[in-house]
Amino acid sequence: FWNGFAMFYGNGNVAFQPLARGKDVAGHEMSHGVIQSTANLEYFGESGALNESFADIFGAMIDRDDWRIGEDVVKLSAFPSGALRDLSNPNQGGNGINDPGWQPDHVNEQYTGSLDNGGVHINSGIPNHAYYLVAQSIGKDEAEQIFYKALDEYLVKSSQFIDCRLAAVQAATDLHGTNSSQVNAVKSAFDAVGIVDGQGGNYQEDFGTNPGDEYLVTTDPNQSALYLYEGGGSPVVEPLSQLDPVNRPSVTDDGSAMVFVAADKTIRVIFFDWAGGTYTEDVLQSDPIWYNVAVSRDGLRLAALTDDPEPLVWVFDYGLGEWRSFELYNPTYTQGVETGDALYADVLEWDFSGQYVLYDAYNVIESTFGADIDYWDIGFLHVWNAYDGYWAGGNVAKLFSALPENTSVGNPTFAKNSDYIIAFDWIDNYSSSYELYGVNLQTGATGVIFDNPVLNYPNYSIDDERIAFNALDLSNNDVLGYIELNPDKISPAGNGVVLLDNRSQGVFFANGLRPLADEEVALPENALRAFPNPTGGVLTIELELDADATLPVEVVDLLGRSLQRQWWNAGPGRTQLELSLAQYPAGQYVVRVGRQSIRVYHP
Repeated sequence: FWNGFAMFYGNGNVAFQPLARGKDVAGHEMSHGVIQSTANLEYFGESGALNESFADIFGAMIDRDDWRIGEDVVKLSAFPSGALRDLSNPNQGGNGINDPGWQPDHVNEQYTGSLDNGGVHINSGIPNHAYYLVAQSIGKDEAEQIFYKALDEYLVKSSQFIDCRLAAVQAATDLHGTNSSQVNAVKSAFDAVGIVDGQGGNYQEDFGTNPGDEYLVTTDPNQSALYLYEGGGSPVVEPLSQLDPVNRPSVTDDGSAMVFVAADKTIRVIFFDWAGGTYTEDVLQSDPIWYNVAVSRDGLRLAALTDDPEPLVWVFDYGLGEWRSFELYNPTYTQGVETGDALYADVLEWDFSGQYVLYDAYNVIESTFGADIDYWDIGFLHVWNAYDGYWAGGNVAKLFSALPENTSVGNPTFAKNSDYIIAFDWIDNYSSSYELYGVNLQTGATGVIFDNPVLNYPNYSIDDERIAFNALDLSNNDVLGYIELNPDKISPAGNGVVLLDNRSQGVFFANGLRPLADEEVALPENALRAFPNPTGGVLTIELELDADATLPVEVVDLLGRSLQRQWWNAGPGRTQLELSLAQYPAGQYVVRVGRQSIRVYHP
């Protein structure tokens, strides 16, 4: 398997001969390194199936005397067809995923379940067969050039099957002309496997800027308090909290709640009443065991780390009212194989959808031949399935699956309006320098924003036009600086400027309301609705069901305290229930109906 750093060969165990026997197997694993250095296709769903498919295609072109993969290493007792996969015949005589070696050869057989990262090793048979048909029509030499160009120049991280078709057609057009036989061969091949012409995806869409006022919360170099400023640096409350924060705070997208871990290892929350100009501080979780915490942008979930270093991220969902732990690991490109090199995480931040947690982790690769290798890297942990309204399987994806020697990355943060842009610290252990990097997750483009003698701990402004970071002034005093950004959000548009003296780890936020991805994705058509939201006192919840159902309804505050409970006899059809929130203080509340949750505002 390929883990991003090296290839590892096993002895084959029961189903295989020693894996080093297979030239195409070696080519497949090496090709994963090529893929991660070009489109870096996300290892999930159709993107992951394309990742596996390109590795199969290149492996078959390295061992190009046949169309089978692994024919030199499989045992017939495990794979009766004599091969692990076959680009010319993906079904290999089987009828479904329970038959060894079977893959679909058409989208009408496509696997849609959650196994195997959404079928990455299963559904790769569909684009595999498309490539085979192209090569049969125009020859392997031209086919491999077209598909490599498509991968290198036109596909991005989240590309789907339709995007692969469009990319291959464009690559063939570039190489051979619009009405060439090569272009027609590509179109016919994709038609034959059910990937028909259509509109490709746009994976770099931006959210509108939060319409509220911009604020900035910081700590000081000794992390002895929290301080609140307007976005330009004018003080609002100094200090906002006199509790020592262990890490920088996390704020909901609407600026109504801020969470952090205090020095006593408890989780604290600050609720803001912007209309009334007041705020209140409370204990959110009183067990003295915590190290860091982040709140999802919609306020429905917490992600937290304990003070005892462990390879776990703990997540609390207010809708379910329960905690769940997710183990950190380092994924590979081989089904069922992962490595346990991740020891613990440090920084946490939620994505826009409330489904993924962005984190950095400390890793150690133990060596029997020399010194152990240790490094920090950045990952994405899938903790919530918005469509099901329930926990996800905890799949991990890495920002970089390979880093240069003696290099680490950490302290990641999302842009405020672009979920495909992050900034982070690039740490060179040779020179003890800390470069502030930006990266476009879809294209893989990177940029150096600022070169720093101290860790940056970056954070984007609410319009993404500048980024704040820790720095030193000309007298080597600690300051919070910022730098203007180009429209790509990953390169500087000027020089660094001091924003605040004796401050560090700034977090920009705003107090307005805007649609979030979770609100659009988590509630499918005809599911739960709540209106008006914000509500002046009486909230109407509406649900459309196909049959009768008796559902629990509960209103909780953001401390997790249950305020009212009842049973709702809903359906069939569209049913409404009125809930009174007038008796509660102004603030945010979570309404749970069964396993669905909606956050509501009572101004």
